[in-house]
Amino acid sequence: MKQKLLTVAVISALGMRVPMALAQEPEIENAAPAVQLEEVFVLGEFIPVEKRDTSEISNVLSTEDLNFVPETNVGAALSRVAGLSLVGGKYVYVRGLGERYSSTLLNRARISSPVPFQKTVPLDLVPNNIVKSLLVQKTYSVQYPGDFSGGLVDIRTKTTPDEDYLMVKLNAGGNSKTTDGDGLTYAGGDKDNWGYDDGTRAIPTPVQKLTTAEFDDTVYPERANLGAGFYNTWDIYEKNMKPFYTGEAEGGKRFEFGNGMVLGLIGNYKYSNRWVNTDKDLRRYEFTGVDGGSNQTVQYERFITTQNIDISAFGNVGLELDENNSVTFTAARLQQTTDQVQQDTGISSEDNVDNGTAIESYLLEWTENQIESYQLSGSHYFPFLDDALLEWRAIDGSGKRDAPDARSYTYAQNNDGLMEMVYSGSQAAGDLRDVYQAPQRSYSKLKDSIDEYGFDVELPFTVLGIDTVFSTGYSDYDRTRKSNDRLFRFDITSQAPDYVALETPSQLFGDENWIEEYVSVRDFSDSAANASGIFPFARSKEQVEAYYGSLDAQVLPSVRVQAGVRQEDTTIEADAWGGNTDPGTDNQVKTTYNDSLPAVSVTWEFIENMQLRLAYSETVNRPSLLEITGSTLRNPEDQNLYRGNVFLESADLNNYDARWEWYFGAADEMSVGLFYKEFDNPIELAKVQAQGDIYTWFNADKAELKGVEYDVRKELPLGEWFGLDPRWNGFNVSMNVSYIDSKVTLLGSGETAADVPLTGGRQIAPLYSNERKMTGQSDWLGNVLVSYVDYDLGVTGSVLYNYTDERIILVGDNNAPDIIEEGRGVVDLLFKYEFPWRKYDFELEAKAGNIFDTGIEWTQGGLTYENWQPGINYSIGLRATF
Repeated sequence: MKQKLLTVAVISALGMRVPMALAQEPEIENAAPAVQLEEVFVLGEFIPVEKRDTSEISNVLSTEDLNFVPETNVGAALSRVAGLSLVGGKYVYVRGLGERYSSTLLNRARISSPVPFQKTVPLDLVPNNIVKSLLVQKTYSVQYPGDFSGGLVDIRTKTTPDEDYLMVKLNAGGNSKTTDGDGLTYAGGDKDNWGYDDGTRAIPTPVQKLTTAEFDDTVYPERANLGAGFYNTWDIYEKNMKPFYTGEAEGGKRFEFGNGMVLGLIGNYKYSNRWVNTDKDLRRYEFTGVDGGSNQTVQYERFITTQNIDISAFGNVGLELDENNSVTFTAARLQQTTDQVQQDTGISSEDNVDNGTAIESYLLEWTENQIESYQLSGSHYFPFLDDALLEWRAIDGSGKRDAPDARSYTYAQNNDGLMEMVYSGSQAAGDLRDVYQAPQRSYSKLKDSIDEYGFDVELPFTVLGIDTVFSTGYSDYDRTRKSNDRLFRFDITSQAPDYVALETPSQLFGDENWIEEYVSVRDFSDSAANASGIFPFARSKEQVEAYYGSLDAQVLPSVRVQAGVRQEDTTIEADAWGGNTDPGTDNQVKTTYNDSLPAVSVTWEFIENMQLRLAYSETVNRPSLLEITGSTLRNPEDQNLYRGNVFLESADLNNYDARWEWYFGAADEMSVGLFYKEFDNPIELAKVQAQGDIYTWFNADKAELKGVEYDVRKELPLGEWFGLDPRWNGFNVSMNVSYIDSKVTLLGSGETAADVPLTGGRQIAPLYSNERKMTGQSDWLGNVLVSYVDYDLGVTGSVLYNYTDERIILVGDNNAPDIIEEGRGVVDLLFKYEFPWRKYDFELEAKAGNIFDTGIEWTQGGLTYENWQPGINYSIGLRATF
């Protein structure tokens, strides 16, 4: 076998010598004399199919790929792909673009997000165990939704099993900063460990029956009875932190019928319970003047204990009617519950911590996030039409978020050196920063629903000797989102003795103080709407009707061209109301878009197993339902307030891509990609003028993003190379590195902050800089994975390194610089050992994450903003397959 000159040159440059083994004719004993065997050389190799054969620039993670990573959820696993990074442990940024620029699909269908502040689903909700493969498409193609900017992630779930099986897995582990140490907790409900509130945190029934206005019309003693009816648990206590534990069961059943029909069933259930401590050094600053001077206003130790309960249930029923027709029903239910206690201790001030006040603040927050997706789909080939294909789908999905009874309060040191409760009438409520101005309890519900149906048709034909496929399709997508919030604020009355403010919260809100009218309560929902635009009710809706057509033609033996256009007619409606704002008035908005979105790609295999891809597309990035809803909400993840902007418009993008690919072995490949994106009216963050603690979204002037990606995967048959034992042939290495650069121009020439329209007639605060990087974009991203597998020994192992460069987490304003997450590299380990026992197959798994305990640091103007050590995660598990 002769190798191409270019092939030899590149391999030599990489130091990767690929030896060939020649087979020799074996001796055959007792063979018949008349039979002669010819020596036959079979030279073949398996080339990765989907990545190579698709007309788009993409990456695919298979079940085998996921077997080499220690992560148990889709989000973390995707961070191993070139050009992808993980933010907050949940959201995938494709090529440096935030999650709002990415799309997440489940079997080609969109799924709801239970998180109010994110456009796409948090991918830590999706466990690896239900996944058959993960497609990351970085160039746009018209069969997918046109709201595409950075990339698309399609989660393909498991289908009909090839044989019957039952799998059970148990796992236990811990964290070096948490397990067997002390954490914080409080008295909850009986079903907390199953991720459900049993009603302990519900609004008391008598209060539920009253509107906000009716509640505030009540007087003593009725008001006192209503206040005393709230579950009087505010106090926290220390608890020894238990190890993590996870249980999982999966089964598959295959029924084969005499007429060729096959029925397949798959079911999976997984439960996980983890306790995590986070100990942060938190600081805040007031920046003064252009000289970069600053005063530190807050110095806290923020200690957070979080219990994470993850439950997933997945089922698939597949019916193969014959070799050409199949129908599949897929159901998935994913629930993630967090129970969090946050304690801030330290110094808060009005202008400088040197003359600040000692404080203790507490937040008790329970949140249930849930996703449900039910999909019915079919696939039908028509042999008499050259194997034309019809695929159809119908989806009913929902995302829910329930955050009942989030409690917060602050104690501040008084003039006598004693810690007393901060309430609306105390001086500390107005003077100190980053404190709770009064004890309060909030109740929040959100429901996000999706209904979608559609079909796709592929018609192969040949014209002028050119093999061509015409594709067309239609989809109708409806999404609605509803949220209801209620806020109760508690206070100490003027007639209360001084000692009352010194009591613990449970003493303070005990029956005696209600009877004596020492404490009071208000339904603060309407007041928050009138004063801060935090509206208790919001409704929004998105409707997209889309159809497309494309041609995919092999115009030359080595050249493939795909071109198509997608038409999307979109209507977005939103409204928020409460207090003095009625529904259908100030915050109502209805916007329609009609977008024609072309895409073209060319693939040229100019040398055998080596090809070049070029692609161009035009796409849009529309406002999310939250971003265009004129309400102000507190983000439960960063505790900041965000206000929607009813004046937001879509951003338009032009996308240019090129990638060189080389498949030089059975599992060996290399690629170099270039990309460039132009944004018109990109949606960016800013702060609201005179309300510096509130963020909002607005249309910036323009932006551009460009970069290069390098990806290589190579088998390392060390035994063949160096004449060692064949077991040395099991090594593999894969590496990817990306360099990305972006620039966003926030205001156009001659434009000022006053020219940017915002909800309520406000304007954005003066900008720290008119040009900056796009939020969340890192200059450098990289991964290295060295793995080993020996199927005879049953051993699998891997060492993984992931690096994410610094990036903007939050934008600054006026003289305050942007807040930066510093670059960070993490090393993980994985080991698996498979062995048989009593006719069954077992697998022992051990893994460790962040083995060097690499810290996380946020800075502002070079000063520490927040930093913490997440600790080393470790676990051991046993899987049995029957």
